[in-house]
Amino acid sequence: MILWFMATTLMISASFAEVGKISKLLVPGSAYISRNQEKITLAQDTLLEQGDELFTMDSVVVVYLYPSTQMSLSKNTQIKITESLIENSGDKEKSFSIINFVKGLVRLLVTKDDNLEIDQKIVADGVAFAVRGTEFEISKEGEDFDLDVIEGEVEVSSPYVQTFVPEMVKANEGFRFNKKARNFQRRKFAAKFKNHPGFARKEEMRERWKQKRMEQRQKRLNNQVFKNDKRSEGMNVRQRKERPRR
Repeated sequence: MILWFMATTLMISASFAEVGKISKLLVPGSAYISRNQEKITLAQDTLLEQGDELFTMDSVVVVYLYPSTQMSLSKNTQIKITESLIENSGDKEKSFSIINFVKGLVRLLVTKDDNLEIDQKIVADGVAFAVRGTEFEISKEGEDFDLDVIEGEVEVSSPYVQTFVPEMVKANEGFRFNKKARNFQRRKFAAKFKNHPGFARKEEMRERWKQKRMEQRQKRLNNQVFKNDKRSEGMNVRQRKERPRR
């Protein structure tokens, strides 16, 4: 499923080691991530990496995925951060991400910004949802996947459903991928996240990303200074060794 989208998408070459963090956690000690076969209990501000798989268990969790995506995960939800890449290109930053939705209920808000070009996909078993600045919910109902668009629009596609034009689902519309029948079905809008804890405002998201860019820039500068110091130290050692004895 993931390979289907990776084969058709140009991979962006630059990324940070960390790709996001936990911004809200309503029941501490319950939710966790699986990283390289290690189980890590989530806490406020836990840093996330590409490849992390999140299990909310008995908690509602809000994730901030760099640079401008917020995700509310309901109880008993499971997702995986499959790809999260950011590239500086001219006047704009380009962000590409793939979130693998396994089960549960997720509300997403992708904040639009004139300085950002966003290509984000939520993939599930046999279906994918592409967004570029919108708010919507994805939930699993039995073996089917429901989409409810709150604001903006979402493009839906599947390798099992052949259409001449993309399926576009707009605000206040509902949609379903019927896995067994392998078809799309229009349905009445019915957002399900009743205890959604709320998202940060657009201005706050801009400030968060500005601060994160500054932190990353300083970290790279510090690493370069450290490497230069080590290189100079090594050269001095070699020069002392090569100095002829009198």
